[in-house]
Amino acid sequence: MLKPLKMMIWNYLHLRKVEEIYFKCYTTNPLVGLTLFKPMLAYRVKAQLKPVSPKLREAEHPVQFFERSVYSDRYVFATSLFESANINEMEWAIYQDWHTWLLNQFKSEIELDGIIYLRATPEKCMSRLHSRGREEEQGIELEYLESLHYKHESWLYDRTMQVDFENLRHMPVLVLDVNEDFKNDRIKRQAMLDKVKDFLNSI
Repeated sequence: MLKPLKMMIWNYLHLRKVEEIYFKCYTTNPLVGLTLFKPMLAYRVKAQLKPVSPKLREAEHPVQFFERSVYSDRYVFATSLFESANINEMEWAIYQDWHTWLLNQFKSEIELDGIIYLRATPEKCMSRLHSRGREEEQGIELEYLESLHYKHESWLYDRTMQVDFENLRHMPVLVLDVNEDFKNDRIKRQAMLDKVKDFLNSI
């Protein structure tokens, strides 16, 4: 059975439109990155603070998943902006201070119990991006996906990334290889679900 969780990563449907606006602006002009990242971070915090739905609260073993977290916002996306010179050192320092302050204000309410890393090559991600055909994603280049991939690898796979939050250094991570398509393969889907259930029961 699934173990109750305090939080995991964000409600995809609720924030999808905000993500669309961000990607469309970013791929058109990456220099607007910091302008968008500060309100996006606040929006992610708000999403993780939102009370669970009555239906989920009634579940015997409720689990709440989010697609991205306030941590990926900083250690993957914002870091990539800085390293690609789309924000300068002063802007990067302001963002980090804002991020640290905001998370410290709500620390106990938005901490995660674990992270599930869906691991795939940048080339596979690009192929799937083209297949789903979302308008806001069509300007994304492979180089950008490679940058995000290497950040995820350092943070969640190799565990070599320097992070500023103690709970994040020791957070359980389940790595799932999703390079092979499993949408129409019942056996693969079930094997993946079993790994997720085992992971949830272990934390």
